[in-house]
Amino acid sequence: MKDQGNSAKLMQGTALKTVLRTDLRPALIGRLRMADWIEMPERLFAIEIRKIEKDPLFQKLFFGAGESPSAIRRQRWPRSRMALSFDEIGHRTVSGGERARVEDILASRTKLVSQIRKIGRQAFEAYFLHSDEPLGLAEIGRRVSIPLEDVKRIHDMLLEIGTQAEFEGPLAGAPAAKRYTCIARVWVDEDEPSFEFFSPHWARGRYHIRYDLMEEWKREGALSSDERRKLPHLIKRIETVNLRQNTVFRIVESLAQLQAAFLRTHQDDQKRPISLRQLAYRLDLAPSTVSRALSGRSVILPWGRETPLIALVPGRRKVLREILSRWLSEPGRKTDAALAARLRDDYGIRVSRRTVNAVRNELAA
Repeated sequence: MKDQGNSAKLMQGTALKTVLRTDLRPALIGRLRMADWIEMPERLFAIEIRKIEKDPLFQKLFFGAGESPSAIRRQRWPRSRMALSFDEIGHRTVSGGERARVEDILASRTKLVSQIRKIGRQAFEAYFLHSDEPLGLAEIGRRVSIPLEDVKRIHDMLLEIGTQAEFEGPLAGAPAAKRYTCIARVWVDEDEPSFEFFSPHWARGRYHIRYDLMEEWKREGALSSDERRKLPHLIKRIETVNLRQNTVFRIVESLAQLQAAFLRTHQDDQKRPISLRQLAYRLDLAPSTVSRALSGRSVILPWGRETPLIALVPGRRKVLREILSRWLSEPGRKTDAALAARLRDDYGIRVSRRTVNAVRNELAA
């Protein structure tokens, strides 16, 4: 009887583990897929964006159809704008000296570029980049006085530009095999970070899905049976894109806020010491997610230098070396205790006298 009881408990335990594994599998698969999306190079991500936006169902939901209003819009990031005008695109050289291929796209579409210049930057951004109003293609063409086919071609050209490695290349001071994609220029204005994005898919922001309007589309029969079948998959892909972009933007924005003093002063000793774990805790993300988001991405600092995002996450030891190196070059004798007190008072960095002594010895070596 005892053996039978043990056998039953063993079977129950095995069944429970099986259930747990089954329940956890979708979440685990979801995390793994999101990790792939976070790590995905920006150029490949832009290709995924192009696939979504060229989907006939997406275009129907985005531009509206008949009496059914647009159910998908765009929502730009706060304090952000497109970094370059079409007069500038294609004339920037990345840090590794590679010429952007965007100029080839523009050279083959001189008529469209001329149309864009005629429209003007403000109207171009409002109707093509950000799509501030839920307008159909025909209405956009009417407002900017260009043919419907040219409206379509401009949209397609923006999607194609995003897939080019315009801001991708090696970075000075980084390992030769490492390539970085520069996603934005960042600066601090009145204690708030602002961003100029280089790629259209970043400048446009995230997708805003009107789920209530989608239900109206279904009720009113605006979607065919085939479109209704494809809709959940499309929505899932858009939600995944949003999650990926929102995660990366939150990290970049948080780093700019944390390093505001450094971005304002251009002084390395003004960098705030922060670890990946601290940043992850601040954003309620996994440290591995933060690490993936930082990898291979760079930004241009207010004074024009391109730097990897990971450089804005300096460990405490590195910050201490920067600060103490400057202080120790000043005239006068300085005790370890006095330096520790100054670190606490000036920077809010609390370290022991022994730590200060260890860093002094590193600097003297």
